[in-house]
Amino acid sequence: MAYIGNREFLIEVAKGNIAGHSIIHKFGKNISTNTSFTPVSVGGIYQTPQTGSATTLRIKSGGNANDTAAGSGARKVMLEGIDETGAIVTEELTTAGASASSTTTTTFIRLYRAYVSESGTYGTSSTGSHSGAIVIENGGGGTDWAEISVTNYPKAQTEIGVYTIPNGYTGYLINAFGFTDSSKTTELIFFKRTGILDTSAPYDAVRIVFEERVEGGEFKVDPKAPILLGTACDCGFMAKVGTGSAEVDVDFEILLIEN
Repeated sequence: MAYIGNREFLIEVAKGNIAGHSIIHKFGKNISTNTSFTPVSVGGIYQTPQTGSATTLRIKSGGNANDTAAGSGARKVMLEGIDETGAIVTEELTTAGASASSTTTTTFIRLYRAYVSESGTYGTSSTGSHSGAIVIENGGGGTDWAEISVTNYPKAQTEIGVYTIPNGYTGYLINAFGFTDSSKTTELIFFKRTGILDTSAPYDAVRIVFEERVEGGEFKVDPKAPILLGTACDCGFMAKVGTGSAEVDVDFEILLIEN
């Protein structure tokens, strides 16, 4: 087998030429990272319920009127995540302006990505593909699961620096990168938690894979050999600052291999 950290091999994976292999690229941002460890994502959100609490999802009310089925903004949003069996699931929601959307028929225990899949506008550098922030919440309402930000420019995709490796696949961390805009001391932990489908104790621990301490600037983790993360496994970044708040940005790649 080719060395899985070899760039030429990874390019072939990205091209779809290696059966059962794929590259997962994740990135996240939290502009208000505070003094408690939280996921590096917009709003510091990454919900991790157990299998018995799987839920439908929907687009939360309170959005922009233009983000609707025949509007000039986002018309549809695609959700990608994991269901209670650990399988990869996707479902597309139609936006409803300032009202909540219909709920998914699929149930989720993780939502690791959402993006605008149809827009009423041909986007440009000055005009984005949605008009307001798009928040995803549980089907019954009350718990936010993710946000597609409109700050500075409509992003059209969530920025979630966490991923969940599905059941039946094994993930290897290839590299990771991070940045903080503040001279305040920022601590970042890349964690993993296997056994996400367990329903009773003893549970697998949330374990640190590596830790970085940054005082303004960037860091890069580029191991000589990819780091085994596991299967049915949460993994990604949490961060905190010593005082006040700061922006934290992260980026990482995982080689996903079908078992």
